[in-house]
Amino acid sequence: MFGTLKAFAFVAATLSASVVLGAATASDGGVIITLPPRSKDVGIKKVPDAAHPFIAPGPNDQRGPCPALNTLANHGYIPRNGIASFEEILAGTREGFNMDRDLAGFLAGFSMMARGNAFLNKLSIGSVSPQIPVVPGAIDGPAPPGGIAKHDRFEGDVSMTRQDFNIGDDVHFQISLFDEFLSAIEEFGDDNALHGPKSIVNMKVMQEFKFQRFQESQAADKTVSFHSSRIASSYNEAAFILTFFANGTDGLLSKQALTSIFQNQTFAPNWFRRSSPGTFDFIVDTAAEVLAPHPIQPGANVNGVYVLDPTDTSVRIFFYTNIPR
Repeated sequence: MFGTLKAFAFVAATLSASVVLGAATASDGGVIITLPPRSKDVGIKKVPDAAHPFIAPGPNDQRGPCPALNTLANHGYIPRNGIASFEEILAGTREGFNMDRDLAGFLAGFSMMARGNAFLNKLSIGSVSPQIPVVPGAIDGPAPPGGIAKHDRFEGDVSMTRQDFNIGDDVHFQISLFDEFLSAIEEFGDDNALHGPKSIVNMKVMQEFKFQRFQESQAADKTVSFHSSRIASSYNEAAFILTFFANGTDGLLSKQALTSIFQNQTFAPNWFRRSSPGTFDFIVDTAAEVLAPHPIQPGANVNGVYVLDPTDTSVRIFFYTNIPR
């Protein structure tokens, strides 16, 4: 799956950037979106710096299902109101996590097309915002874009710390699910002289916890949807956590750093971002390693029974099972 995903991701990344960058011109009232040069910044860097203190979100600020974006907004690496442009997301993910431009561009571009307004270059990291109107011509329907919190394009089932859409809160942090994550660390995590016994999130922790969450959703959600596109994005999320939440000083992801970003939506004390930009290939390779011990076949529950997707590899079947409608 992830070998195919690399090829698909290259096409998707190119398409996402091309569509977003060509979404508007100044003459038609739109906002021209630009792709910044790739950063050559290397070496660990303390995050946050003095210019980016934590400020809790206000009642009108947007926050959503992505702890990384929520954390960046709380520190002002992207706009604190949670309404960001394509360029602001690329700059924020670079400064906060040292994410490679192409990876960030794909994620921002896809999100902008799926749940934002590319004509105005605006995306909510949470839900519907009065600052983001209906896309011109209502080409995505008569309602304003739903933001990345809206189900079934960016946000999906089998989240690590959010419930499935049909059985609970799929937007806000769920402490009960995070406690399961902590239990997996307690069982499978590594010991560390600085952070204590069973304090490091290793590959085994992520492998077992991710599979546990799938089993739970499959049992509890009679309509769970876990097609190949969602499997890929779900396991890429796991890879993102292992890759970008780890402290750049030693490459280890401590329970403290994990809790700080997931639960408190802030960076842990004495946390440094990674030294080299995290690339698409690295994320996809790590995701494949997370999935490897417990392969999951794409499918969905129909009346509580998990039905596998067709195995036909034609373009028609691929788009039927992968492209949100």
